[in-house]
Amino acid sequence: MKGIIDTTLREGEQAAHVYFDPGEKLHIIGLLDKLGIDEIEVGAAVMDPEIDRLIKQAREQTAGPKLSLWCRCISSDIQESLRPCPDILAMSIPVSDIHIKNKLNKDRKWVLARVWESIRQVKDGASCYLSLGLEDASRADMGFVEEVCSLAQREGIDRIRFADTVGIMDPVTMFETIMRLKSRLYIDIGVHTHNDFGMATANAISALSAGADFADVTVNGLGERAGNAALEEVVAFLAKRKGVDRYSLQYVCLLSDYVSEISGIPVSSKKAVVGKDIFTCETGIHVDGLLKNPLNYEPYEPSEVCLERKLLIGKKTGTKALRHKLKSLGINAEDHLLKELLKTVKKESSRMKSSLTDEELLNLYAHSD
Repeated sequence: MKGIIDTTLREGEQAAHVYFDPGEKLHIIGLLDKLGIDEIEVGAAVMDPEIDRLIKQAREQTAGPKLSLWCRCISSDIQESLRPCPDILAMSIPVSDIHIKNKLNKDRKWVLARVWESIRQVKDGASCYLSLGLEDASRADMGFVEEVCSLAQREGIDRIRFADTVGIMDPVTMFETIMRLKSRLYIDIGVHTHNDFGMATANAISALSAGADFADVTVNGLGERAGNAALEEVVAFLAKRKGVDRYSLQYVCLLSDYVSEISGIPVSSKKAVVGKDIFTCETGIHVDGLLKNPLNYEPYEPSEVCLERKLLIGKKTGTKALRHKLKSLGINAEDHLLKELLKTVKKESSRMKSSLTDEELLNLYAHSD
């Protein structure tokens, strides 16, 4: 694996009702830099008149991530995108017959010609790293995908980007597809995965496991329709399960919270990696296991992503959890009193349909004699 590409500022902002102002974009770039993200797709030049200034300010603020711009394989788009001198130009073209015929009203020969002409245009006028996105590749004929890739490779492309545009792939198919492309190409391979069936993160990880060099992510999985592979999920899995140590996980919650705030899209308290309640437990058997050793029910320490472990007292609480909670409140309850208090706790929690606060628990204890 060579890197993770964050496209929150391009794909993420395409989500309905989401708008980032220049200051917010710059702040996101700063946090992505601290996290250690390798490449940031800062937007599309033809859609953002302030892109030149953003790139200039980003370069003054950060030194780590490469900055890329997205554009269509259209001559005017390419010309406009090269003007701000991005580190990487990420061109894109549809490769499925569905898109070629229904969206472009063109044919496969036109696509091949446009790829050739676009690469030549960039190579004749710039020296940036050049990426070619294959839009809707997961619904395309693989023979044609390989034909496009071979042409692009021959003409000097640096990376192809396989896009699962409507999120129809599964991890096994993704693995096999990337393995197939790796056996035929020597250039870099990236993947862009969508979450229409909840597979985006799994497909991104599967692609990297198969040898993909890059995977696209967005903060909180923000993006069109159901979104994209979530940055926090991908980098946390790479760090904790694949031994990739270049990402600073202590920034994921800060980044998630900020993007949630400015996008106006709340993050579930149960959201993987960044949800505020993912290390909160009430069930007796689980609390007992956590008290004996947190590794029994936690894949990593909550503090690694700046979260806290919380043990709740309520309907599902067991005796050991109740004893532990009371001790933390300075109370050593006798066994017979503990059993009676537990019955009261369960009854009151059921009535309230919630766990109890420390104050509520202490009040029940005070009236349990």
